[in-house]
Amino acid sequence: MHELKPGDSAKQVAYCMWFLDFLDCEGEDILDVTFFTDTAYFHFSWYINSQNSRAWCAYNPHAFHESPLRDEKIGVWVGMLHRRIVRPIFFSETLNPQQYCDTIVYTFIVQLREDEIDKAYFQQDGATARTVHMSMALLDDMSADRIISKTIWPPRSPDLSPPNFFSLGCDGKLSVFEQSPHN
Repeated sequence: MHELKPGDSAKQVAYCMWFLDFLDCEGEDILDVTFFTDTAYFHFSWYINSQNSRAWCAYNPHAFHESPLRDEKIGVWVGMLHRRIVRPIFFSETLNPQQYCDTIVYTFIVQLREDEIDKAYFQQDGATARTVHMSMALLDDMSADRIISKTIWPPRSPDLSPPNFFSLGCDGKLSVFEQSPHN
């Protein structure tokens, strides 16, 4: 869960209005070349982010429990168009800007069709590894002025992202990929 802060609702409404204008100007066919993307981490243990979770228990929650310093996890990056899902990209480390470019962006670009390279819009959230100069310069080379990112995409808005809604659902399962014959 993301805590909404004062002003977030206005930014979400502004994005929705921008997106409606975008569709009016470009037509609904633009969704055939607009990539919506997101990243999720899946933990291999019962790891719980204590900053976002609270538990009521019958035992002392402050008792010492030994656990590994770093939880084992796998990350998955997903890109979706109106009519297709780009092959998911799996990774095991938390991505810094260089790893984001090498592991995600270059792998993504290789999967694009020629018409997508020429016309594609690319949406991503405002996470630091995705929005630093290095990452934005690479995306700018690919998509020129067709990037929907930190300046347009509202903060703390996973509910506006189709990958969150369709594939990385609330139950934490990769629902779309479970049905895919290409796993």
